[in-house]
Amino acid sequence: MSAGAGRLHRVVGIETEYGATSAWVGGPRDGAPLSVREAVEELFRDVSRAASGSHRFTATGARLYVDVGLHPEFAGPECASLIDVVAHDLAGDHLLRAMTAAANERLESRGARLHVLKSNTDAWGATFGCHENYQVEREVVLPLGGLIGLLAARQILTGAGALPPLSDGPGGVGADDGPIGPLRYSARAGHIHGATSADPTHERAFINTRDEPHADASRWRRLHVVAGDSAMSPSTTALKVALVDGALALVERGAWDLAECELVDPAGAAHVWNEDPTARCDRAGGMGPISCPDLLDMALDRLAGASHSPDEQDDPFTDAILDLARRGARALRTGDASEVDTELDWAIKHRVLSRVAQRCECGWDDPRVRRADLAYHDLSGASGLRDDLLRVGLMVGLVDEGAVERATRRPPVGTRAELRGRVVEACERTGRQLSVGWSHVRLDEPPRPQIDLPDPLSAASAEVDALIEEIVLLGPVDGPRLGRCAPAAGDAARSE
Repeated sequence: MSAGAGRLHRVVGIETEYGATSAWVGGPRDGAPLSVREAVEELFRDVSRAASGSHRFTATGARLYVDVGLHPEFAGPECASLIDVVAHDLAGDHLLRAMTAAANERLESRGARLHVLKSNTDAWGATFGCHENYQVEREVVLPLGGLIGLLAARQILTGAGALPPLSDGPGGVGADDGPIGPLRYSARAGHIHGATSADPTHERAFINTRDEPHADASRWRRLHVVAGDSAMSPSTTALKVALVDGALALVERGAWDLAECELVDPAGAAHVWNEDPTARCDRAGGMGPISCPDLLDMALDRLAGASHSPDEQDDPFTDAILDLARRGARALRTGDASEVDTELDWAIKHRVLSRVAQRCECGWDDPRVRRADLAYHDLSGASGLRDDLLRVGLMVGLVDEGAVERATRRPPVGTRAELRGRVVEACERTGRQLSVGWSHVRLDEPPRPQIDLPDPLSAASAEVDALIEEIVLLGPVDGPRLGRCAPAAGDAARSE
């Protein structure tokens, strides 16, 4: 599969928020060996040796940092294809996994270990997940009402699956009260309480409306979707992006205003559909109520009818992902997930947890089922489940290992991430200080003028070429090579 498969209509970047926790090795003891703060500090100990501390850009054009709420975050580079989006999301998992392994080597003598989880929620009710960034032309008027209605349905289709708290329901978690037992389809749906918000740290909504394009503001805006579940399945990640990118492409062409997708209460609909996707929720404009799978099928009909402009070639990869969406909608309608139980996270997880419950002849509230739920999201090859699921065919890999391995070392092609990554790599190799933002780079040692990168779609810059040539000629600085690539002031984070 080529790196350009699944060509997108814009650049897209994914940010993933991870949970970090610690446990004793060799049996339970009172309390955790490290607080959350101590666990995150240990995780970033090697990274923090650089002058940038625990916030830095990487040679792949991505950004690694500790975000608000003391959780690790990996903001992937700008990508122009679905394959690159998925590969770089997985590369972030691999980076956090390697950091966890290094931390656990240091903690071995203390009888403690760290776990980094792509789990969306924790036991204290906190939520963290996946944020998506879509480059949109400034002059295009986005029909936010209809787009958010589509996101409400997508929330269920691409959810990670979540067990409710033990206290939920008169029968407890052990009650098999739905097509996927006690599981909810989305881990974050219940935490969404608004359509839009300019402060998603304190107001959970589908879209962050703060205008931060990280590009030429006269040409571009950034659609910042902040409600999605983080996915362990690569197919789920690709599906999330393909649906939104395709809908935006039709909006930009004037081919669809998404009016039939607009809901009276999209957050409320997500809450209802999370337990029963076939429930009918009211649409705006008096168009009558609609179920989650019906809304998805309606959107997919639109995408199939105008998926390519006349000058675009057929895209079998994207077509296959949209076929997954169609099968997923059917699974939501019928309750039969057999068509998607190796591709969509909620269906894969239901299959795994059901087998655990059957094997141990216990209810869903048994600690062994709960441990399996956590293990599904654990990045570790030793304690996590993803490697084994991929190996035995219970999860579709979608992206070959070569693409993921390249994504751990190189930026995606065809976007400005190439430029940023090349400069970061040159400075890491020579130990020179660099200030970096999403839309600019500046050599600080010796001081040089800032180079602006206002076009996310531009991978060529004579100024960057000249700067890298100068860095090579200057050679390494005296002393240890720390790879000191600091974020620029005012660009502390892309997500909230």
